[in-house]
Amino acid sequence: MTAHPLSSFFLQLSPAQTPGYAWSVSTPAGRLAAGFGGFRVVEPMRAPVEESTLFDLASLTKPLATALIALRAFDAAQLDLEAPVAGASPPSFTLLDLLRHEAGFPDWLPLYGSVSSPAALKSWLLRDCPRGPGAGCRAVYSCPGYVLLGMLLEEGLGAPMGQLFERYVSIPLGISSWEACFCPPANWRDRCAAQELHGEYEARMARPFGATPPPFRSGMAWGEVHDGNARFLGGAAGNAGLFGTLEAVERLCRAFSPQGPFLSPEALRLAWESPRAEGRHRTAGWKAAGSEGWWANALLPHGGIGHEGFTGTGVWMEPQPFRTYILLTNRIHPRHPGTDFGPVRAAFLEAAKEIQ
Repeated sequence: MTAHPLSSFFLQLSPAQTPGYAWSVSTPAGRLAAGFGGFRVVEPMRAPVEESTLFDLASLTKPLATALIALRAFDAAQLDLEAPVAGASPPSFTLLDLLRHEAGFPDWLPLYGSVSSPAALKSWLLRDCPRGPGAGCRAVYSCPGYVLLGMLLEEGLGAPMGQLFERYVSIPLGISSWEACFCPPANWRDRCAAQELHGEYEARMARPFGATPPPFRSGMAWGEVHDGNARFLGGAAGNAGLFGTLEAVERLCRAFSPQGPFLSPEALRLAWESPRAEGRHRTAGWKAAGSEGWWANALLPHGGIGHEGFTGTGVWMEPQPFRTYILLTNRIHPRHPGTDFGPVRAAFLEAAKEIQ
């Protein structure tokens, strides 16, 4: 791939901050610049990142899969996003509240420590999960809220998350399962960017709740989702579980182009516009520029949106003219470094914005 001045940024980034990476800056017409490098795995062997490497996209699953499924089903008149969710304890909330992180659910819980089986989780989230202020009062980023959203989509649309992603998103966009999928087949593991060994970071988070994350099949998150709640649900959940190549992430992002045909004008409005005048600004799936305390505020124009993922991933988009900035890494491999990745993401976005 053609070298670019940003290559020097990544030479400093890897391996100091992450073993491997892939990145791009794109418009609807295609890539302005892109690159990849480093290693998709360094333990127990070393293998380089390639253009076909599948990254665990972590919380990018929320906008690029879960929100896209919901918005496409909304466009097909198969979902009422503003109807109160049935069976929930008061105060009531809607699917749109869940999409915007405004249903009052906490930021994170080890859900595998709250119920004895995945089958019991939906009822627990609806009736027993502690929630904050009523729907629509304020946005609180919530993984449990998106876990529930994924379950409600599965129930309402009649298929598991992986099949819903194919039906509503990847097949219509011409993205093959080889490029983006939930639960990659075991024989694809060597294509995947490996993540954390043993999962000690989440184990420490879960201990105060008396919970233990489900173990990784091979002792390391390599070809299976790193997130423990998604792993508890079989690897495909509303909050995490999507794997994708750089090109697949580019095409998923282009689905949100304000000038594109994939979503209706109303669905695009929900994805790009936040109802909040202050505090944390959340759209249907995304964080919006101006959101309280977000490092990207200084780098995105008014109307910009973005999202980050725990494994070291990130997507940021500008509406006029439409541009996407994508950074995929496996920065928690083989062990979580215990550092804040925000400054690295900010440095990448600042440099990437200079590309013309």
